[in-house]
Amino acid sequence: MKSIKTFILGTALIAGGAIAASAQSRPPLSVNVNYSVAQPLGSFKDYADKTSFRGWNIGVQYHLNDQLAVGLKTGFADFYERVPRAVYPGKGEDISAVQTRTLQTIPILATVLYTFTKPDAAVLPYAGLGVGTANMNYEKYWGEFVEKENKWAFQVSPEVGVNVPFGKYSPFMFNASVQYNYAPYKQYEIKNFNTVQANIGLKFHIQ
Repeated sequence: MKSIKTFILGTALIAGGAIAASAQSRPPLSVNVNYSVAQPLGSFKDYADKTSFRGWNIGVQYHLNDQLAVGLKTGFADFYERVPRAVYPGKGEDISAVQTRTLQTIPILATVLYTFTKPDAAVLPYAGLGVGTANMNYEKYWGEFVEKENKWAFQVSPEVGVNVPFGKYSPFMFNASVQYNYAPYKQYEIKNFNTVQANIGLKFHIQ
């Protein structure tokens, strides 16, 4: 009888410890919403070299444990540049025009994130990778005439960042990250789509 009581007590203590530990864990489903700023690189910079301040992204993650999460992410970035009037060689005749160059991108990425610290840390640094596709909407205006093309391209986006909880084990966090975006996208003078992107916003865990 004594051994049975000892077994029951031990089981209760283990179960109580597990429940306490799980009570300290954040809910497995999380959402982050960010404002984004992106800088063109490479041949894409030759097309539109101005930093884009017109961007955002939103992601949903399912946390397999305290450090590893998988999910989906989408967003939007709008790149724009207006080139002063110039004379461009054409087929048979030169063209004098003011060029307006734009490219809008909408990525859809599967993501995996790994957090390097335990969930009770004051700062949670992480690294991630997004792989998927992006819709590329290209428009180049020659005065009132336009060349345009809309198509999809493969995209990969490695990322590093930090989450800062608003209190120990808080489900609400400040989020900041930097990511590199690459797509083998070719369109006229653009040989590849390359940008470095800064994100800032909020992350919150939900039941």
